[in-house]
Amino acid sequence: MSAFIVTGGALLEVGCPSSLNRETAQQVSFTSTLGGKRKAFIRRGGRRTWSIDVSIARPGEVSTIEAVARNIGPYGWYGPEAAIGNLFSPQATGWDPNPSNGTDVGLAKLPDGSIAHAVAHTGEDPISVGNVHGGFEAIPILPGGTVSVGVWAMGGVQASGAWLDQSLAPIGDWQASALSFANWEWSQDTLTPPAGAAFVTVTLSGGAQYARPSISWGNVARDEGGTGCPAAVIHSPHHSPLALWQGANYTESSYSITEVG
Repeated sequence: MSAFIVTGGALLEVGCPSSLNRETAQQVSFTSTLGGKRKAFIRRGGRRTWSIDVSIARPGEVSTIEAVARNIGPYGWYGPEAAIGNLFSPQATGWDPNPSNGTDVGLAKLPDGSIAHAVAHTGEDPISVGNVHGGFEAIPILPGGTVSVGVWAMGGVQASGAWLDQSLAPIGDWQASALSFANWEWSQDTLTPPAGAAFVTVTLSGGAQYARPSISWGNVARDEGGTGCPAAVIHSPHHSPLALWQGANYTESSYSITEVG
């Protein structure tokens, strides 16, 4: 599966990595006092870095990497794990920062046995998933495809949101059917984007609590943590020629991606 970047509102496919390593920055630091106590300094969340190895790249792929790295960004970055999984960022699925109209309730054990960060709906207006774009997280749409939205909810749920064009201006709304149930349940809906839509947002209402919101390309919302990255810089390209002759120029290429924001 390929990786994708978002620049200028456009979704661009880049060559499929042969290997990809992801590292999350340390969230905790420690210091010892003169009195012998140890203190921990904790910050919620942690920004990620990817090391990408393209292995054997064709001239067009090398040119793409060079052009993207020279322009710096920031770009939206949706690696192979996001492209086939949950396109939301970990910050969005972990409710970081705490959303308006919601209260952090910590970790919840869901009926499938997994653990997820949950938020209680305490305001009257819907809760927006993510806020990196100013109160929401705009998820790119794969041209010609559907998107599926899912969430764990307690007490019911109604998912809704907006369709956005390439400039993030709204061009229409969508709304799923309202559901009512007693305990935690997984709910999902598949949507067909209208003409001109480049991004979609998600809001939630009608429930007492929500956990692990998801949006995926295709007809199934992947029930997993988010791995998308709405803001990153692509840098440090490295190229080692393997075969250089007319019509067959191949290069071993690698580059790095660092999440910002």
